[in-house]
Amino acid sequence: MKDPKYIEMILRTNPDVIYASPFVRTKKTAEIIQQIFRTHRQKDIPIVLEDGLGSDSGKELASYMNLVKKETGKNVLIVSHDPTFQLLRSHLYTTKTAPSLGKMQCVEMPTQIINNELDKWILAAIHEVGLELEKQMDSYSLDGGAKIVLSFVDKLNNRFIRRSRRRFRASGMDSDKASAYTTLFTVLERYMKICAPFAPFLAEHVYLELQGFRTTKTE
Repeated sequence: MKDPKYIEMILRTNPDVIYASPFVRTKKTAEIIQQIFRTHRQKDIPIVLEDGLGSDSGKELASYMNLVKKETGKNVLIVSHDPTFQLLRSHLYTTKTAPSLGKMQCVEMPTQIINNELDKWILAAIHEVGLELEKQMDSYSLDGGAKIVLSFVDKLNNRFIRRSRRRFRASGMDSDKASAYTTLFTVLERYMKICAPFAPFLAEHVYLELQGFRTTKTE
């Protein structure tokens, strides 16, 4: 927990609230994370203990979806054991395979059930862009970072959006259409954050415009 790389990873999550399962180890980890933010950011983050996030509780998915609804618009950090996350991801990614997850790893969880392989692919792609950009920026390679950011446009436009046109234009609002729109919103929101170092004013403008859609959705 004292490793500078781990502390940096935790600080980047910048949560508004921490949810943890009631087990001793996860509660202790949540308290350590809370202390990290007090020490390095002078920010006091509340901790909420959620029984449903405990391993083998049988209530993991229901607790998670209730959490998503309750904390809409907030950045939530969940601390729990590996089996809980693996179970959640197996429910949330109802595709052929759920993305693999390593120990002591911070990943962004989807806020809806992913039932289309194309959605899973583009979410994984934007995640990889973030990781690759971090490597380039750490080595002060701005040109390399810019190329990685720009290369994602082709994946988003020519692969995801074009191949999802029938889903976007489908009548009604079934789960697949909702998943397509929610995935597109999530990817665009993340991409604007990634673009911010290179085009701060444009990225901020588009990001704020996207928040208008979030507000309309939650009203």
